[in-house]
Amino acid sequence: MNPQLPWWPFGPLFNMAPAQLNQPILPDWSLQHVDVNFAGDADVEKDVVAKVASYGRQLGIITDAVLTLAGDAPEPGADPLQRLRALAAKIRAIKQEHEGTLADQAHDAMERLAKRDPAAARRIAGEFAHNKASEATPA
Repeated sequence: MNPQLPWWPFGPLFNMAPAQLNQPILPDWSLQHVDVNFAGDADVEKDVVAKVASYGRQLGIITDAVLTLAGDAPEPGADPLQRLRALAAKIRAIKQEHEGTLADQAHDAMERLAKRDPAAARRIAGEFAHNKASEATPA
């Protein structure tokens, strides 16, 4: 507690304020934080933006390629279609990495569930097999 100075006229007013006045100005904000409504995998999106290209850069590459296909002349020395192909290849590689990861995570989760609750693991595996079998049969 801070000692009150008898000659300071506003001393009692400062006792009402909290001792700590620091707070985050932009909570949950960073250079990589982007909220987007999409139907894809959030981890894949995060990796693509962090490792390949930002959303703006992706849109720029796509725009350049589409304009080239529409007949606009690209900038001298630029090959927009090659840039688009390279972007697509990098994104495809990240998606493939995550597909393996997701399958491994699902397998590990089912193993843990089978150890803790074998009946629930059999039920979930049966539900999944039944749903996939009904999707495969034509109506």
